[in-house]
Amino acid sequence: MVAKEPDTVAVILARGGSKGIPRKNVIQFAGRPLITWTISQVLEAGISRIYVSTDDEEIGRIAETAGAKIVARPTELAGDLASGDQAVIHVVDSLNLLPETIVVIPQITSPLRLPEHITETVSLVASGKADSVFTASRVDDICVWELTDSPKSVTYDYQNRGTRQERPTTVVENGSVYCTTVGAIRSSGNRLSGRIRASLMPKWAMPEIDEPEDVWLCEVLMRAYVINEKGL
Repeated sequence: MVAKEPDTVAVILARGGSKGIPRKNVIQFAGRPLITWTISQVLEAGISRIYVSTDDEEIGRIAETAGAKIVARPTELAGDLASGDQAVIHVVDSLNLLPETIVVIPQITSPLRLPEHITETVSLVASGKADSVFTASRVDDICVWELTDSPKSVTYDYQNRGTRQERPTTVVENGSVYCTTVGAIRSSGNRLSGRIRASLMPKWAMPEIDEPEDVWLCEVLMRAYVINEKGL
């Protein structure tokens, strides 16, 4: 008996406003509008039901051309301080999705991913191993300090530096992909709840596009690790 594929949708958040980079979600990146990379990666991961939550007509037109459907985002959910999780809940409620439906939430500004990074998060939720998943990159060898008037080491003891191998395994939430169920995000109001798992991605997937200088760095990595991987 062939196992039934889990009912899965992707919700992509794409509001029009952006302070760091104007029109960030549709800037030209590696030869195409930024948002289209995420849509194509989701399609390649085998997820055909893709919904873009946006308050912007241009973003909507580009997203529809790339293969997504549009859910108009209310003004109160499109401001600088608006909750992304509430915007996701608005989409799943608008579509009247069942509680068991799996929701993938890929971030447009983290295009350094392969389709399998998306399917891995879905597999963890669909198999019952997790209620929600976030993608992460290992940072065992990064010495993080809290920057105050008197800086404090966070991820290691500077007085007993030791080796990377002796430190506990630590990861950074890279923002690339989140996955949960409709029921979980409705009840908790948060994309992460219940039994949370991290899905590991390589270190090259960690950077994201927030400031102008990030665009060049991410494009170099995109061409080296994503475009070349697919032979484009």
